[in-house]
Amino acid sequence: MRATGWTVVACGLMGAAARYWIVRRGADVTLDDTVALGYSKSMQHGVGVMMGRSGELLTDVSTMLATPIGQALLVLAAAALIAAYFFRVAWVIEDQHTDRPST
Repeated sequence: MRATGWTVVACGLMGAAARYWIVRRGADVTLDDTVALGYSKSMQHGVGVMMGRSGELLTDVSTMLATPIGQALLVLAAAALIAAYFFRVAWVIEDQHTDRPST
């Protein structure tokens, strides 16, 4: 189970690197409202007025997750959660074998 967990971690690292490379390579700047001068500052002010600091934080996280590095971090986080499952199962199995009284 531990070997499977380490394999998942390695595949997650490779997948995150591949996702970053693919998204970064294919990203081109589009001209729309989001790249207009002053748009992000105006949007942050509006969100801050309407929803406070928590709204600003959610907007910042949402914006970060839309970037190539944010998408790579999501892939890495998913791989880490799956690997943690395998490590936990290995730990429980090992704990069961050590707690068993010898006959």
